[in-house]
Amino acid sequence: MKRKAFIVLFGAVLLLMATALTEYLFYRQDENTWVERFESRLHEQERKADHLLATFRDSVDIDSEEWEEDLIFVGIREGRVFFWTNEIIGDRHLSELLTSGRNFTKIGNTYYEIRRKRYKDIDYYALLRIKDDYPYTGKYIKNNFGKFLNISEENIGQVEISTVTVEQGHLITDKDGMGLFFIVYGDHYKERASNYLLLSFYLLFFLSLFYVYDLVLKHTDCWKRQLLYFAGFILFLAGLRYFMQAFRLPPTIYRLPIFDETFSKKIFITSIGDLLLTTFCIFQVCYITLSNIRINYQDEKLLHYRYLFTGGIIFLIFLYVDFFNFSIDLVVENMDIHLNIAQLVHVGLSSILSFVAIIMGGLVIVITIYGAVSVFWHMMSFITVIKVVTYMCVLLSLVSYMFSLYTNFWDCFFIWIVTVLLAVNRYLLKRDIQRSIYILVIFLLSIYVVMVTKKYESYKEQRQRMNYATELIEERDYNFEKRLVEIDRVIRGSEELKGWIEVGEEQEAEALLSGELLDLRGYNYSCEITFCRAGDSLWLTDTREQWGCREYFEWIIRKNGHRIDDSGFYSIGVFDGYVTYIGRYRFGEVNLYLRFDAVKDDEGIGYPQILSRKSADGKEDGYFYSYAKYSYGELVSSSGNFVYYKKLSAFGKDARNFDLFNKDKYSHMLIPVDNNSTLVISLHENTFALYYMNVLYAFFVCILISSYGLFFNVNRNINFRRGTLRARIKNSIISLIFILFVILTALSIYMNTVSFKGRHNAKAIELLKYVNKELERLPCVDARKCPEVTGRLSDMSELLLIDINIYSRQGKLIATSRPEIFEYGFEGTLVDPEALKQIEKLGVTSYIANGKVGELTYMSAYMPLVLDNGKSYILNIPYFAQNDELNLDIIIMVVITVNIAIVMMVLAFILSGLVAERVTRPLQMLNDKLKKMHVGGKNEKIVYNHADEVGRLVEEYNNMVDKLDESIVQLAKSERESAWREMARQIAHEIKNPLTPMKLNIQFMLRSLQMEDTEKFKERFRAVSGMLIEQIDNMAAIASAFSDFAKMSEAHNETFEVDELVRNCSLLFKNNTEELECDVEEGIRILADREQMRRVLINLLKNAEQSIPEGRQGVIRITVRKKEGKVEIRIRDNGQGIPENLREKIFQPNFTTKSSGMGLGLAICKRIIESMGGEIGFVSEVGVGTEFFIILDIVRA
Repeated sequence: MKRKAFIVLFGAVLLLMATALTEYLFYRQDENTWVERFESRLHEQERKADHLLATFRDSVDIDSEEWEEDLIFVGIREGRVFFWTNEIIGDRHLSELLTSGRNFTKIGNTYYEIRRKRYKDIDYYALLRIKDDYPYTGKYIKNNFGKFLNISEENIGQVEISTVTVEQGHLITDKDGMGLFFIVYGDHYKERASNYLLLSFYLLFFLSLFYVYDLVLKHTDCWKRQLLYFAGFILFLAGLRYFMQAFRLPPTIYRLPIFDETFSKKIFITSIGDLLLTTFCIFQVCYITLSNIRINYQDEKLLHYRYLFTGGIIFLIFLYVDFFNFSIDLVVENMDIHLNIAQLVHVGLSSILSFVAIIMGGLVIVITIYGAVSVFWHMMSFITVIKVVTYMCVLLSLVSYMFSLYTNFWDCFFIWIVTVLLAVNRYLLKRDIQRSIYILVIFLLSIYVVMVTKKYESYKEQRQRMNYATELIEERDYNFEKRLVEIDRVIRGSEELKGWIEVGEEQEAEALLSGELLDLRGYNYSCEITFCRAGDSLWLTDTREQWGCREYFEWIIRKNGHRIDDSGFYSIGVFDGYVTYIGRYRFGEVNLYLRFDAVKDDEGIGYPQILSRKSADGKEDGYFYSYAKYSYGELVSSSGNFVYYKKLSAFGKDARNFDLFNKDKYSHMLIPVDNNSTLVISLHENTFALYYMNVLYAFFVCILISSYGLFFNVNRNINFRRGTLRARIKNSIISLIFILFVILTALSIYMNTVSFKGRHNAKAIELLKYVNKELERLPCVDARKCPEVTGRLSDMSELLLIDINIYSRQGKLIATSRPEIFEYGFEGTLVDPEALKQIEKLGVTSYIANGKVGELTYMSAYMPLVLDNGKSYILNIPYFAQNDELNLDIIIMVVITVNIAIVMMVLAFILSGLVAERVTRPLQMLNDKLKKMHVGGKNEKIVYNHADEVGRLVEEYNNMVDKLDESIVQLAKSERESAWREMARQIAHEIKNPLTPMKLNIQFMLRSLQMEDTEKFKERFRAVSGMLIEQIDNMAAIASAFSDFAKMSEAHNETFEVDELVRNCSLLFKNNTEELECDVEEGIRILADREQMRRVLINLLKNAEQSIPEGRQGVIRITVRKKEGKVEIRIRDNGQGIPENLREKIFQPNFTTKSSGMGLGLAICKRIIESMGGEIGFVSEVGVGTEFFIILDIVRA
């Protein structure tokens, strides 16, 4: 078998080398290869665009093709755009850009390659989207490449495009060889195209290592050598994992998104993929090792130090649990994951894989405890194990408290309760109910894992809340401060600004600052520009005081300012609820002061989210906080959903001390800032809602992993095609319910989604009608002719929390409530082409389409707008509320549906066992009765009152019992007659043997009486009479022996300890044998007839003594051991052994291998043991010796 392991290992190494060589030769990372692939994809898209352009004629049906997002077509006739396939291309200078003759240009915020075709007087253009170039990026605004270029999101920052020659740039040409632009790859660029065939080969090699390890351990008999292999394999795996992480090899695996580095490289796990691999290694090593370890439990040192050994194992388990807690804390703190799987809101692939890895790590605890209990079972009693484990857990809980370890009392209690349950399972319960305990243990593990993850996620949330509190207390916006540093650099380097200020042209300087230098797009700050000369003063309207201009700003900076790096900007911390920055610059005799005050965030959704840079930098934490600032106990400012009290005292807490408490369904963190100021940060309690529903998910995953073989399959040669009827019924029920719930869940989600969409569509139309009714009374809605309409639209937008756009009948934007969205190029100035067709050509009264701005999708509603003066337009509302509300409705519905499905699946798992048990119980009862049925015994009938298939089967069984009883009576009668005939024959034979010599002696005496004298006859008579008496005694002994066998004495059963009886019997033969060893386990009690048991033991010991030939030093060994709820008594000798041809007759009456005796001793022993419900047998080897064994049931205390 070790040869097989070597062959598998050799094949795995060859597979690894071949796979690595293939990857190196065909998938190596090379910039020239990347450029070739880039151009190849681009040229393929160009051919597609040219093919479509070739089909265009005088007009193009907008519905004739499924237009791609990254391939846009535009038609221009007489300098006017009349056809387009995507509104995003809308730009006021679109016609000039397309007719300029350039093949690569930037339109709006996107670079396009331009393909052309002219048909008569029409110019058709195909625009291939290459890359976005927004003024800033955020949660919904990202610079992506065209999908056809296959540049992953992770690599976008590593690929730059330039229209001019750059160092290390590669020229990209079109399919005709014309240069378009230059592309530069960053140092950290990596292709995401993992070859899944190579990936499967690497995984096959990885799994082969565990298969080889399993084979080696399985066929190694010495447990010390097994431990050596275990240590070697651990070191090998540790080295392999270090090599893989340090060099990120093999590349095919480390190109997968789950292997992106999340942790610091100083930590032993750097990604979710590494976490999963490492946990899988630990799980596999523990499972394989504990399944195959063969400890020599007779080792004297092990037996002598068994208590220390037991304590050491519990301590190792404790260390692993501490490491397990540390790992969860590490994962939760450093990874952007959410382990509240039941909520499904922030749950992605990373969260699911982390959840599975943590559960697998928890299963290692149960596997280890299970293996430890199996070891304890061979070395000590149940009570002893419980005492040792209890003492150790109490001690370890004190240690964890004293040294502030990750573990605490509940971790130690979990170790204790699992150990106790598994010990009860191993020591006390029968095999048929052991699985229930295993399932209970797995359920407890699920609870434990969820409690631990919730604990560390709560810690993470509190740490993030404290960090957020620090920002609020400092009243700083670190994201905006980065922009201020850039502005500082621009101001210091602007000679134009310096020139305007020095010549006194303050208006020109202010216009330059507002127009070019201070780009605040995406930042919610107002800017106040102040020029101060000597003697200038300021009138403060809020305090009605007059200050010197310079003195005022210098006083604020000196009192509350904190300089930002080495720039001229200062953050002003007053704890008034506002974020303020002041910049100070000196140009000759003039001081320039720039004051930036944060304005209240626009709480609308949709366009305000696009225009905000809030989420541009830093990661999303997934927590939605509310906060309030109190000064002198009065509310100064607040933000968020929670409605704060005007007075801080309403919370009922001491404002001088930090506190964390719950009130009004929120968790509040009260933080004293100074003697007069307090900050309160609040989080809704639904953040951790449904968290304990994760127990069901964890239990479900545990069951799936356990089906691999843990616990449920002691024999790991699993045959899935065969199984008990109970198992097949159970699996069928579970499978059927699972399929039904999957179908019903999918249908429920689909139907509810359709219903939600219909409801939101109706709501959008109602809003559209309301706006239409308000606008149709206006005389003008074109902002170019009547600019005041923009303000009217903005007011309606703020009131209704929607945005409003108005297009001409030609599809051009003429007015909007949010001009910035179009000025910054986030939206095009053209209407959706399909909406234009539906309203203008088909005459529909309303039309709803799906829109998209960056990564934000929404529902866009259109309707004709006809003014009272007869002019008609197209009214549009981008209904962003639908997106969030619909997603929230769908998420809530999915959460409820999926959680109900999981609950029902767990219930199905439990109830399927009960149903299967109920269905198969009559069959099992019938099976048990059939097993017990035997000729000559009492065969009981089955009581079953249901008239079903099983009832008919039971009826046939009962009929068979009646017929069998009749047959037994006839057979017993026949056997009794046959037995008496045989007994008579045996008795006649045994009596006939002494009668023959008696007859001959009497005949000899008669002849002697006639021939010999009296004295001589008397002497002979005495001799003959002695011999006759001896023969008569033999006949009496024969009669007694057969009498004993024919009628056994009635048993008087009692409960007694077998060790005492064995020792007493062994003392009778102590002096008759050179060496008699007695190894007896104490405290084993049985229910039997003490005297009959004594008779059996003495008979076996006597046989053992008599079997030893002359000239050989006799050795008899007696052992008594507990095994699986029974006691084994073994008596071994080193006698001649029993030949093969005689072994079948050894328990038959009248059979003996000795020259004396009736041969009934072993027959009587067998009959006694079987009457006690036990078993007796032997193993023998000729010339070596024989070992008889007796197996009896143990009486539990």
